[in-house]
Amino acid sequence: MRPARTPWTLHADRLVLRAATFHGTVTVPTAAGARRALKFTVRSLEALDLDLTARRGDAAIRLRTGPTTTSTLQGDSGNGVVTLYVRALSGTITALGGAPLPGQRTVTISPEAVPAWLVPVGPARTITFADATVSPLAQYGGNLSLTRMRWDSRPG
Repeated sequence: MRPARTPWTLHADRLVLRAATFHGTVTVPTAAGARRALKFTVRSLEALDLDLTARRGDAAIRLRTGPTTTSTLQGDSGNGVVTLYVRALSGTITALGGAPLPGQRTVTISPEAVPAWLVPVGPARTITFADATVSPLAQYGGNLSLTRMRWDSRPG
């Protein structure tokens, strides 16, 4: 496993993790040393109004999609899943695959703060967040589909 060298952050007005399974907190080797991460597998990830920013030194590269468009990261034809290693995931939970919503719906999930409703290797379910921000460490598998994307490269 080799995570990306450049840290990046994804923001979406709505983020849907379809058929998501949480595999717990794991340690991922990186060029900067071992990092703790949350491990998820999903059939697909849908992001409404995707805004992705990657930073390298003093420069930032930003990829955005058109307003009200949905970008999809779909499991590939191999095993049909995408594996995500995440440093943090925050937002407001709007759906938990039919389960009752937690009392505290606005959350930040990290290896140090895993809510009780996120059960390791529990049943796969669709989890939906509003105003979501994800700080991924690595992603494996899947095919990305973007609509009306725009690039912006700038210092700082």
